[in-house]
Amino acid sequence: MISKTFQSLMETDTVATAKALLGMSLYLKGHFLGVIVETEAYLGSQDSACHSANERRTPKNESMYLSAGHWYVYQIYGHQMLNLVTKSQNVAEAVLIRAIETADGELLANGPGKLTRFAGIGKQLDGSFLSDSGLQLQENRKPCRIATRPRIGVTCIDHWRQEPLGFYVAGNRHVSKIAKKNLLVDEETWC
Repeated sequence: MISKTFQSLMETDTVATAKALLGMSLYLKGHFLGVIVETEAYLGSQDSACHSANERRTPKNESMYLSAGHWYVYQIYGHQMLNLVTKSQNVAEAVLIRAIETADGELLANGPGKLTRFAGIGKQLDGSFLSDSGLQLQENRKPCRIATRPRIGVTCIDHWRQEPLGFYVAGNRHVSKIAKKNLLVDEETWC
């Protein structure tokens, strides 16, 4: 379960939530999936890379407009993308969970599409609330160092394309789209 501190963070600060998710364990119906190693923050109506840019509201992104702690799952290029909604109802911000370090250490969930395929996460979770959905978070580890970079795959052409809103556990080999040299043994990325 999540702490009151994390719940409060989700309600107030999307960027801080994206960082705080790093090191949290992800469980589906009580089954341990892995530890979150990579996230991206999407900052609502002013963020042109966000599905709710300019207060756009469609049936596809309706779950983004729910209150903090709801899951927003959408499909793109045939892949499901898992997001945790932040902020209050009708303030559409969220954090994309991009990668997890799996229990067996295999590189099976080092990308958002790979993660949902590995876990069997689909649209059935879209709009469900964290505590009632069967998809749970548990505070677990602390990264030794958090690195930032621009988000991956965004198609906007303004300054939001280069904003450093992608966060990952530095040196962790389960992070997606990263050079695979000079990486650490998994255990060495956690303090």
